[in-house]
Amino acid sequence: MCIRDRSNPRQKGEAVEALAKQVLALERWLEKHLAEQVSKPPLADLIAVLDQLVVQDLEPNPGGGPGVRIAEQVASDRRISVSDSQMRHGRKTKSKRFNGYKRHLATDIDSDAIVACAVTPANRPEHEAMAALVADIGAQGLRIGEAQFDRGYIASPVVQQLQGDGAEIVCKPWRTHNGTLFSKEDFTLNMRAMTITCPAGQTEQIVLGVPVQFAAKRCDGCKLREQCTSASLGHGRTVGIGDDEHLQQRLRKMALTQSGRRRFRERVCVEHRLAHLGYRQGRRARYRGVRKNLFDTRRAAAIQNLETAQRKAA
Repeated sequence: MCIRDRSNPRQKGEAVEALAKQVLALERWLEKHLAEQVSKPPLADLIAVLDQLVVQDLEPNPGGGPGVRIAEQVASDRRISVSDSQMRHGRKTKSKRFNGYKRHLATDIDSDAIVACAVTPANRPEHEAMAALVADIGAQGLRIGEAQFDRGYIASPVVQQLQGDGAEIVCKPWRTHNGTLFSKEDFTLNMRAMTITCPAGQTEQIVLGVPVQFAAKRCDGCKLREQCTSASLGHGRTVGIGDDEHLQQRLRKMALTQSGRRRFRERVCVEHRLAHLGYRQGRRARYRGVRKNLFDTRRAAAIQNLETAQRKAA
């Protein structure tokens, strides 16, 4: 057995190269001696996992040299577990990472009952769970009159469907930041006339989902230019316009009022249900794959609902 020090770059590179050669030798041996079984499960599935790990985690040595090294860039949708193909890396913040899955809940604010659950791999954005939650609610014959959720879910196309069905959307709006320069909130948007006016009074038409570009010839001589943009002369200020700009503007107006902020705080009960469910299920997924972990989340939610009902009846 050859022991190598992983803190030594040269020895670490030799170990990676040796492992890659062993994987290649194994695949060649299988093709030579077990040619008929290579294309059939379970052998084909295991080889596919090996190939996936090699492709996502290794890259040719720079400069055209022989061999391979550990990839410096993280592969898109990187597989992190040999035994669980759906487990992924996720982030709570820029510095805090976790592995596994995300749980999502829908709670009836009046009764505190959990009415829907969803589970997604940890790297998937929150809004992808919105469709599954709304489908579960609809399957129970329930109608959504008011939807309160974290702003991570607002990008889902389901939000527009809920609005079309008459539901009121209550969610903290996205904040716009631009360093020390004017942010989008310093511009005046007229959603009836579909116009945007900059702090210096220049007005442009807007189209939903399309960034608006202010005329460079007027921006170049503007006395507020240094406070507005860091772009070079010949380029005007650009402001992003969302597909849901009407909704975002309404939510920003709500955030400016005391009653609006009070309504935003009503969804805190969902955080309580998530905390209780997390305490019941634990910090680690009990099963492999989304489907089984969704079943476990629904089971825990059912028990949580029984406890909530008992507490309210006492």
